[in-house]
Parts: sequence; C-alpha cells; structure tokens
Amino acid sequence: MMTDADIAALADKIAAARRNKTVIDFLPGALANGSEDDAYKLQFAVHARLTGTGADRIAGWKVAATLPAQYQPIGLSGPAFAGIYQSGVKASGATFAKGSLLKYGIECEVVARIAREVPARPTPYDAESIKPFIGALHCGMEVVDNRFADLAKADGKCRVADDFLQAACIVGPEIANWQSLDLAAIRGRSLHDGKELAAGPGSNVMGHPLTSLAWLADQLLKHGKTLRAGDVVLTGSTHPPQILAGPGLAVSEFVGIGETRVTFQ
Repeated sequence: MMTDADIAALADKIAAARRNKTVIDFLPGALANGSEDDAYKLQFAVHARLTGTGADRIAGWKVAATLPAQYQPIGLSGPAFAGIYQSGVKASGATFAKGSLLKYGIECEVVARIAREVPARPTPYDAESIKPFIGALHCGMEVVDNRFADLAKADGKCRVADDFLQAACIVGPEIANWQSLDLAAIRGRSLHDGKELAAGPGSNVMGHPLTSLAWLADQLLKHGKTLRAGDVVLTGSTHPPQILAGPGLAVSEFVGIGETRVTFQ
C-alpha cells in the first residue's frame, strides 16, 4: 500500500508530465508495490491537479481492457476505467496538430451520453437497467496516447494511474433507434488513410457495450463517484488499440451505421 504522501508526490509528477507532454517512464517503478486501489487513488489525484485551476474538468469516463485476454496479462483483476477531460471531447472531423501527442492511436467505440445521474441501488446495474439513463449513443473513436517510454513495462496499475492512455473522445453521428439494434453484433473497424487496421464486434466489449456502461456505473459508485447528466462515456473498443505509424486520416466506423474521423498532422 502507498501512503497519501506517496500518492500526492507521484500525482504531482504525473500531472507535470502531462502538462509538458513528456514520457512517464518513472511510473512503473514507482507503482511496483502499489495496489489497484492505490492506482485509482492516484488517477483521481491527477484529475484534481489537472482540473484544479478550472481550466479543464472531467467530462466523462472510459472503460478499458474489457476482456480477460486484455486485463489478465497486465495484472488487473478485471476491466478498468479512467477519466475523460473536457478538453479532449471533440466532434468528428477534429484535427490534431503535429506534436500535440506523443505516440497516438485509435480505437472504435460506442460513445454514450448520460441523460441523468445514475444513483446507487441495492443490486448491480445491467444492460437493461442502465438504459433509462442514456440520452443518446454515438458512433465514436477514442484517441489514445502512449505516454510511456516502454508500454510493455507498464502494467495495469500504471495504465490506470495515467487514465489508460486516454487522450480524446471523438463523438461521431448519433446511432438512430439504438434500442432496437443488437449492439453486440455490430461490427466496428478502424482505418488509417483507407487501410483497415483492425475490426471486431460489439460483443468484444464485455459481451455488450451497455453491459460495459452498467459495469462502469457500479464501479464509480464503489469509488464514491457517479455517472452524471451530460457525461460522455467511451464504452470500450471493439478491437485492440492501433498505434498509428504517422500522420493522416483516421476513421472508426460501425459498418452500416456511421463513421467518425480525425486528421493527424
């Protein structure tokens, strides 16, 4: 376990690295003896530092490592969640200037907009009981940024502490009549300059994107937080993150439903 002083000092270092766009190669060693709970305390402490002046705020959350094959190899007990900053919420068509990110990549995800606060309740939420709290679902893309000098050395705790590579939430077109769609069966794919990089079904997201959203609601409540009206949520990628080789046009598409695009300069 880490002390409060340990977490505060490390949060200062991470926040400074985020502001200065420098790698956080110090984190794997610093968290070696920490727990998953410590990693979340550290994540929240970094949030406080990067939003404390009022220049930014936490606008929502992401779910990561939604399958055992993703979270077990990095030493986590289950999926993970992390914050999304308001400065990173962008509409489809956004452009990222050269040098604004370190090592960027993309993921194809369903984005949920929350209509009202999700309160605590005696039993866990599931894909059905979370539906009344959803204002809209969108075709979306997560832009990730590998801020580690060597990602292979960064276990799950390190990734949790640094918002699991989160850089931006790109909100694409609204998914019409989503209540009648089989979201587990929809096919998501990502492309770079027209070349498909990876693809997968909605079932890769904890079996169903709304199962992921329900899981997030319960996890936030356990940590003393809630999904609130207006929050945006990246529910999890249909395929592994794709780090891009260089600039160009990136597209994440739910086939037959809609696409989301960004340009990296």
